[in-house]
Amino acid sequence: MTSAIRGMWHHLAQQPESYERKQYYTFGRTLGAGTFGEVREALFNPDGRRVAIKVIKKSALSGDEHMVLKEIEIVRHLHHPNIVKLLDWFESKDKYYLVFQLCTGGELFQKISDYGHFTEEDARRLIRCAVDAIAYLHKYNIVHRDIKPENLIFLDTSENTPLMLADFGIARIMRSDDEILNTMCGSFGYAAPEILLRQGHGKAVDMWSMGVVTFSVLCGYSPFWKYEDPKSLMTAMLSDNVEFLERFWWGISEYAKDFIRRCLRANPSERLTSEQALAHPWLSGSDVSTRNLLPDVLENFNAKATLRRAVVKLQAVNRLRKLSMGSDSKRSDSQSSTSSDPEADLTQVEQDILARQQSAGQNAAAVSNAAPSAASSSAAPGAETSQSIPGGWTA
Repeated sequence: MTSAIRGMWHHLAQQPESYERKQYYTFGRTLGAGTFGEVREALFNPDGRRVAIKVIKKSALSGDEHMVLKEIEIVRHLHHPNIVKLLDWFESKDKYYLVFQLCTGGELFQKISDYGHFTEEDARRLIRCAVDAIAYLHKYNIVHRDIKPENLIFLDTSENTPLMLADFGIARIMRSDDEILNTMCGSFGYAAPEILLRQGHGKAVDMWSMGVVTFSVLCGYSPFWKYEDPKSLMTAMLSDNVEFLERFWWGISEYAKDFIRRCLRANPSERLTSEQALAHPWLSGSDVSTRNLLPDVLENFNAKATLRRAVVKLQAVNRLRKLSMGSDSKRSDSQSSTSSDPEADLTQVEQDILARQQSAGQNAAAVSNAAPSAASSSAAPGAETSQSIPGGWTA
């Protein structure tokens, strides 16, 4: 079919102009599926390169298509060795197609589980990659807002493959360093207290999440694992008291513990910034433990417990995302509004989560069959424009 005939057919079918680029891809297996669509592996026909295509159903967005356009606007300007690249995007009359660099190395804990030996030095190397990517985002006033192990994935299966930061679906560009964001967002267990209390937030929420991730990578469990109800959880999060159980933390350096404590400060202004984190002694080269942490990490990263937590977390995340979309459609994210009654807000959060726990059994099958959403990112604010490739690609 000639390009002229294809163009005429697309016009008659009321397809957007960019839909023409779909011809450059051969779609393959489904890598994951969720509420908004699916992720498909595909081939870029001009050179045979394998890619991941996030296919998003417009009907599932409930009129909030600007959420997808925001993600595209953010990631298409990113260029960092530890951020997944957005290579292309196009749309049909009923779907968006976001073409990402394909990452085949697995999620953070999947890869750690494959290691025969895992030390504090290995953990430090991985965390430094993640913090370096976050510092790059913060330099351009971008807040990721969903830092968690599932969004830290490996490029491939090779031994020294880079760790990549993915999924910018709820990221935001701040107009200034002191802008206050107000939408409910993030993932339960990793979201900072100021998000849960709806007090307004900024870049510091990424460093809180990074503190939780660092803690979990070093021992296999969450710093707030024993607090099952939201009120006691919030009390613990606001206490500035991180507990390091001797059974699992013996031999791990004090620098690592200090790094975690300073990321998990309840007051956002007292938290390490991403630049300060990179300069912290733990990430900048201090002596660390050589003890093999893998047995403890695997023991604590229990599959059944993880599934139970995943059921509740997935439902909580879905609600947070819906709240985020609803808030964005009703008001600007930059409007400053602190909840007048944090206790009432927390009670509502508690009620929502308890309701989810009661219905967890009905959703276990869906969680066990669900795969994480695919990657997200590309080129750089202020960087030179990349060479164009047929199909709208950037090299």
